[in-house]
Amino acid sequence: MTPLRVALVCPYSLDTPGGVATHVLGLARWLLEQGHDPVVVAPGEQEVDRGVPVVLLGPAHAFRFNGSVARLAVSHRQRVMAVRAVADADVVHVHEPLTPGAGYATARASSALVVTHHASFDPAHLATTLRLRASRLPADRISVAVSAAAAATARAAIGYEPLIIPNAITMPSPAPARPAGRPLVVFLGRQDEPRKGYPLFAALAQSVPEADFVAIGPGGPGATGVRELGRLDDRAAAEILDQATVLVAPNRFGESFGLILLEGLAHGCAVVASDLPAFRAVVDHPGVISWFPVDDVVSARAALRRRLDAPPPPAAARALAERYSWDHVGPRIVELYGRVTTRATGADVG
Repeated sequence: MTPLRVALVCPYSLDTPGGVATHVLGLARWLLEQGHDPVVVAPGEQEVDRGVPVVLLGPAHAFRFNGSVARLAVSHRQRVMAVRAVADADVVHVHEPLTPGAGYATARASSALVVTHHASFDPAHLATTLRLRASRLPADRISVAVSAAAAATARAAIGYEPLIIPNAITMPSPAPARPAGRPLVVFLGRQDEPRKGYPLFAALAQSVPEADFVAIGPGGPGATGVRELGRLDDRAAAEILDQATVLVAPNRFGESFGLILLEGLAHGCAVVASDLPAFRAVVDHPGVISWFPVDDVVSARAALRRRLDAPPPPAAARALAERYSWDHVGPRIVELYGRVTTRATGADVG
């Protein structure tokens, strides 16, 4: 395929990265490796090297929704900046196209358009608003959802079934053998969002004294028995995950995909996680992953001890994550880019 100029629009601030921003940046880096010309357009102010060209739209405003805080660029100036930033792209790929702000503005202004729906929530109370917003997007866009859960939410807005192409991860190089000694249990995510379930992780730290517990991510309340490291850059977080025996994901609700599970598996960790449908849909292997009912500390403790007593080989965990690497998922997205550029130029493909 001829190299494409691809504008990837993320509605959420890159200064406080979450799952969508991680996905967008990972896709952009993979596209760059494949010889394409990507640019990421997103809210944010921190001028740091992210490995790909980025257009920052400035400060984001915080909005609480679906059990978390979304930081969006919603001013008129930022919407205009975003539309101008994608004007020369061959393809515009907007993530969360119905979210207010810059992403929605660029989606409405684009002709060769791919959109990806990430969120999963009960759309009933927003159905009318979502349908109205969807009706204003270009009719010939290609709509994608990252999971069946996200597709169900999107379907209520767009009125048809989107394609399902999962989130993907950048596979790290295999780590050296884990050092002998006490096992390390890790939590990855915001500790101050109720839906992430951090209090359960903190409770495990009090009741499983044979392991060390570390939390990576902002918002740590100072839980006893947990070394709370705050937000780390990708390299520092990877070093911790490479040393970890088990990743615990005690998430409670509002998840559309198990990206957090894949992060742990990619580094060779066993996983102990809440039994959420969106998690099981991504990966389910009894030799590597143990499930427990949401908020059930007793079951979580038993599951964790089973994994600590008999951790799987790191290679087995990595093999599960490999199915979601960019080398597997990325070509499916690029194929969609080819379809929308053909439509936009009116090329004869028959």
